[in-house]
Amino acid sequence: MTDTANDIITAEKIAWNDLFNDATFAVARGSITVIITPKEEVDAWLVRLILGFVETDRGEFSIFGAKPTSLPENRLYELRQRIGIVYANGGLISNLKIWENVTLPLSYKGRMNNAEMETLGVQVLKRAGYQGKLMQLPGHTPFHQKKAAGFARAMLMDPELMVYESPLLGLNQEERRAFMATAMQFHGEQEGRTSLFISSNPEVLPMLKDARVITINQGQQS
Repeated sequence: MTDTANDIITAEKIAWNDLFNDATFAVARGSITVIITPKEEVDAWLVRLILGFVETDRGEFSIFGAKPTSLPENRLYELRQRIGIVYANGGLISNLKIWENVTLPLSYKGRMNNAEMETLGVQVLKRAGYQGKLMQLPGHTPFHQKKAAGFARAMLMDPELMVYESPLLGLNQEERRAFMATAMQFHGEQEGRTSLFISSNPEVLPMLKDARVITINQGQQS
């Protein structure tokens, strides 16, 4: 299966672990799209599917016109560089300090010197709402601040596709509003950027009134 000019992700009759069957959908390039799932574990699995860590039980899945798990390692790496993931729990590496977690992916690209990276990193952490210490370990960081640090890391990569896993998890109402407002602002800053929200919590929908909604029900997709 190949994507069209307007589709960045396509899924055709995919199924996984009896949690859903025959899910068919597409995520258009430049769109704001929400996938409502039956369980949080489906949120996490879809993120791993997008990154090429797992395969569907049945059906066909592609992103940027390719099946991730069929790509050689170098091309899979290139694909992942085009994607920013905001994990439900921040997705931080436990033995790296917050600052190291945020800037590590950018350092791999080697396009900035340390001074430039420091300036941009501090700016994006503030933008994401991070208020903790930069040189503390994630284990000493509150859950919502881990999430903010993970959000900053994803924004720092300036990706074509932003994927938000369980975006409301662990946030109070004020934090939710701030998080979603920043996500929408970031979406509009790059022409053609795609924002995909994957959530088992339908409370995300009123915050994304102009988004295209895809619902994956347990057993059948609609």
